[in-house]
Amino acid sequence: MALTSPALTLSTETLFGHITPALDLIEALGPTDFSDEKPSLEVKPGATIKVPLSTVSAASAFNASTNNYLTGGNTDWASLTAAHYLQGFDVTGVNIDQGVNAARMKQLFAKRAGVGIAMAAKSAIITALDGTTASTGVKIAAVGTVTLAGYDGLATAATWFDLTEACLVVNGTEYANIKNLMHAAHLSATPENMAAELGFKKVICLAGMTARACIVPYSSIGFLARVPAIAAKYAEAGTETDEKSGLSVGIVVAEDQATNKVVVNADLWFGVAAVSANAGATTPGIIKVGTAS
Repeated sequence: MALTSPALTLSTETLFGHITPALDLIEALGPTDFSDEKPSLEVKPGATIKVPLSTVSAASAFNASTNNYLTGGNTDWASLTAAHYLQGFDVTGVNIDQGVNAARMKQLFAKRAGVGIAMAAKSAIITALDGTTASTGVKIAAVGTVTLAGYDGLATAATWFDLTEACLVVNGTEYANIKNLMHAAHLSATPENMAAELGFKKVICLAGMTARACIVPYSSIGFLARVPAIAAKYAEAGTETDEKSGLSVGIVVAEDQATNKVVVNADLWFGVAAVSANAGATTPGIIKVGTAS
């Protein structure tokens, strides 16, 4: 069933506008699979889905004795169970295309659903990063004693990741500390200058992260989103897709006649899978930077 309500179709651009900041973050960190068309899979509660996470290193030279090339690495398919995310807005009245209800649909539903999805995506990233292995080989001193040079050393702490594609993700305390150190050195502390100074593609602040800092080589974290299979009967249901990112979001409209409300929900399954470096940070993956002892 396709969406027919003008209020809903007009809300699409606003909806994705509120999700865009999270999508920009995701795009910097790792590969995505947001296609609504492939693979052909009905996503239902409890579905386990696989997303590719690459740990491929440079290929070895041709081995004449075995007539074989060795890649020196592998590409894993990491399993994840996609989390069901549902966010919407109850609109009083039976017609969502007349008067104030159309404005509510565009301003309130689109904002609430879009911001909610963005927050859920960031929360999933934080959980994935916090769940990686704490490094015993890559360390920085405690906040208050660590210097700017200490942060500078993170970019060269391991030789197996590409600096031009790796991000440094820090919590709020760490971000403020880096910013203060840059100001003390009379350096501009814009996000762009911070990344250039420390040698990463981006420095990203995730305020709710427990870990102090994570070095995230590109493709060591992957993102998957799917619109759930529709199992119930709705007054209206359809899928809207963001042209830039390819992210599809299901939108369903239900009628609550007892309270004279139309309930509109954005419906999405979103999952994150991460590859962690070992404690010594000698294998490819996310390095959760430890505190020096």
